[in-house]
Amino acid sequence: MEVDHTRKYFFESVRNYFREYCECTSIHGFKYFGEKRTIFERIWWFVIFLMCLTACSISIYAVYKKWDLSPVIVTFATRETPIYSIPFPAVTVCPESKSIQNIFNYTKILQMKEDKISLTNLENKQFEYLSLICNYRKLNYTNNYTYPEEFFNVVDQVKPDFKIQDCHYMGKPLTCKNIFTPIITDEGVCYTFNMLDKSEIFRKNVVHFRDYHHVGRSSQDWTMEYGYTEDAGRDAYPRRALLSGATNGLVFNILTSKADLDYACKNSLQGYRVLLHTPMRIPRPSQDYFRVPLDQSVMAAIQPEMITTSEAVKIYSPERRECYFPAERNLKYFRIYTSLNCLMECLTNYTLSVCGCVNFFMPRENGTRICGARKISCMRYAESALQMKHLSKLLDKPEHVRKKIEKHKVDCNCLPICADLTYEVEMSQTNWEWVKQKTADRHKHKNCSAESSHMSSLTVFFKSNSFLRCQRNELYGPTDFLANFGGLLGLFMGFSILSLMEVIYFLTVRIICNQRLYGKWAGPET
Repeated sequence: MEVDHTRKYFFESVRNYFREYCECTSIHGFKYFGEKRTIFERIWWFVIFLMCLTACSISIYAVYKKWDLSPVIVTFATRETPIYSIPFPAVTVCPESKSIQNIFNYTKILQMKEDKISLTNLENKQFEYLSLICNYRKLNYTNNYTYPEEFFNVVDQVKPDFKIQDCHYMGKPLTCKNIFTPIITDEGVCYTFNMLDKSEIFRKNVVHFRDYHHVGRSSQDWTMEYGYTEDAGRDAYPRRALLSGATNGLVFNILTSKADLDYACKNSLQGYRVLLHTPMRIPRPSQDYFRVPLDQSVMAAIQPEMITTSEAVKIYSPERRECYFPAERNLKYFRIYTSLNCLMECLTNYTLSVCGCVNFFMPRENGTRICGARKISCMRYAESALQMKHLSKLLDKPEHVRKKIEKHKVDCNCLPICADLTYEVEMSQTNWEWVKQKTADRHKHKNCSAESSHMSSLTVFFKSNSFLRCQRNELYGPTDFLANFGGLLGLFMGFSILSLMEVIYFLTVRIICNQRLYGKWAGPET
């Protein structure tokens, strides 16, 4: 009897204490739970309260999922960016002809090989070396699965002369040989303008051929993340254009000897491949380029596309913000991280894993072998397999082929860099009556003639003095998320920080004070 009385007294105290809370709380609808009304009214208010609580919970969960899945939003900047705050693009030019015909005639040697005519050891070696650069043909190559360092000497010896003339930048004449630097790309020997020196792009463990890719200038006044320093002058490197328009861009002509044209190595389209890229990126002219044909004048108008990232986004992981800041990702061969440099390194590592050697244009350490002609199929397989590795289960290939692709584990994870810059190009071209022009200008280019030469012209310039860049910003910061969270609670429940304090107060402070004032935790009986 005494136990039942104690239990009854306890439940009555809890009920009275709850009614007291309902009368005092600021949460909407709670006061109706404490009133002495009919059961139907209480049930009605309980259902309404439960519906509001459910709708509030669903809305808060939707806001949280949106913040969790895509915390970063890309928007346009509120102000335009002047072109002098970004570098002029690096311009890489690659001749379609790969050899001087009187030193090595690729077409003649190819036809002799197809007709099974005996070749000298030198001719056979030069042909197999050039087969890595020219279009692949299924012929009987020697058993040289790898090539020695002599490969680069041969490519350098047979390369055609790069007869560039009349170079102007920002309206001023420049010495062409001083501003164009030879580099090794997947198209063989190319020539680049405004690119960073090899010591600033590659790490010390990477080997290079002679003085190729040696610019001789430092980019200490510029970084991709922060741009040019405040004290960077007009002559800062990499070069920048102060104004837009063709007269403020890069202009040059290229003289091509008809005797050096070759229609078997690459294809029948003669001229030059040109690629515009950021100064810190290693170009791949076989993948991305536009053409400058023979006897044509080409105008390339540039529209920059730049994306930056606010410092507030650094709190999120690279996977969530979908980009890397420079200090967050180190590469084995490159000092500077870009997604394209990362993909190049990943391809290098994967090719080395699959074929036991690397392609001639890939970064490599001392002792790493250069793949020979017998490895061309393997290198092509490695590149295609790497590109399709994440789709290996969807490929319509036999099971053993899919297992072979998945056997060599590699994780590129080449996210974009958080501060990135690309150049969109709009082109126009026309036939160029250069012979008539040179005839009229009797004091220049006396050795040029239409019978023995072709002439091409390229002009690269910015379209406008400013452009609108994009920015990665927080979709919801801590304050924004709290405001959304609290706003929904206030809309559906009338809940606030003070409402939470009331709950804590009634569960702790009020109980203690009631015990001290009245000797009962529930307070006086009323």
